[in-house]
Amino acid sequence: MRFAKLFVHVVVATVVAVQWAGGAEISDGPWRYSLRKPPAAWRSADFDDARWAEGFGGFGERSTPGSRVSTDWTTNDIWLRRVVELGDVPARAALLIHHDEDAEVFINGEQVAALPGFVIDYQVVPLEPAARAKLRRGKNLLAVHCRQTTGGQFIDVHIVDADNVPKLPPPKRQQQPFLSELITTWGEKVTPENAWGEYPRPQLLRTNWQNLNGQWDYAVTDIDADRPQKWDGKILVPFCLESKLSGVQRLLHPDQALWYRRTIDLQPTPGRRTILNFEAVDYRCEVWLNKAKVGEHVGGNDPFSVDVTAAATEGENELLVHVTDATSGAQLRGKQTLDPRGIWYTRVSGIWQTVWLEEVPSRSIDRLKYTTHAADGTVRVEAAVAGRRSTGDKLRVAIREGDRVVAQADGEPAGLTLKIPDCRLWSPDDPHLYDVTAS
Repeated sequence: MRFAKLFVHVVVATVVAVQWAGGAEISDGPWRYSLRKPPAAWRSADFDDARWAEGFGGFGERSTPGSRVSTDWTTNDIWLRRVVELGDVPARAALLIHHDEDAEVFINGEQVAALPGFVIDYQVVPLEPAARAKLRRGKNLLAVHCRQTTGGQFIDVHIVDADNVPKLPPPKRQQQPFLSELITTWGEKVTPENAWGEYPRPQLLRTNWQNLNGQWDYAVTDIDADRPQKWDGKILVPFCLESKLSGVQRLLHPDQALWYRRTIDLQPTPGRRTILNFEAVDYRCEVWLNKAKVGEHVGGNDPFSVDVTAAATEGENELLVHVTDATSGAQLRGKQTLDPRGIWYTRVSGIWQTVWLEEVPSRSIDRLKYTTHAADGTVRVEAAVAGRRSTGDKLRVAIREGDRVVAQADGEPAGLTLKIPDCRLWSPDDPHLYDVTAS
């Protein structure tokens, strides 16, 4: 221990600035890592790390100054192991290291550095002769322990030639969100056949509708790529790309696009319109039916509808949806983030609410607005009408209590006022509701 303390002092004193070599790039292979304290033999070459997780360096939080994070690390401690193969031992062997905070480094089972505190960029730490002697041609075990107490955190270590420091490659992209075994009892029972089969719009119900939830083809491409010729697999709609229930659990990056595809069997009725409804898609999307673009939308939380009548054909129809999701900049994102931590959670990308079809008359009710007056038992109903305009539109409204009509009226769609005799008001103790039929 006396030697280790003396050696630490020397190592800290000989930190030098990084002078990157032109052209060369570090070979950045994967590490084995553990977030739980391992047995004392963890730094030895013959230690079995097969049950440790695997990830690429560096490890930490992306907000840490000077970091290049490939694998998230948010706990207090991390233990790392990696085999480094050397053709020759450099005459001025060194560690290329960025640590936040305290780091211990071992080569072939022996401690060669203990670096307290934190730095804000990569540094070259030349190895003393006794430490360099631990290196050999061929395979070497590099083991690292880093402890973090507050603020940012990051660790990345490489063995380099201090006179010819290779460039660091860009960090590896994280492809998966945090994976957990946790799932609710309801989630365990979800299948492609029962994935959210409820009618999605109970406040404006029509009987003629088709649920499009279930298995869709999906593919992730570069953001500017054309329609994929090959699909990556199946995704369960209406669950987002990152979720366990989708069956994918993959991250969508800002420079990527997510594509969906499925076929729909349609039997269009002459004189009626076919409406495709999305309850929510995060964030920007474009929609095609039979290779004809039928609509687009921006916004991750609000429903939208597309009239696909002109593109729909009898029999099999191909539906294609293209999604991008930056989760940054001016985009409305709530607590979603590209760097999940604390209260900030993993982004939600793609279709994450029900997709469904309905057939409506050429002129139909698009929205209804109700204004109630409890004191006099009246309800004002206003209708927004969609479709080809016509003269003489009339709105017919009936209010029912069970099977009994308690009020009805005809008039202009701009608004009707109906009075309910002996109106039964809603309360938590008596949550009574009336049904309204409008045409």
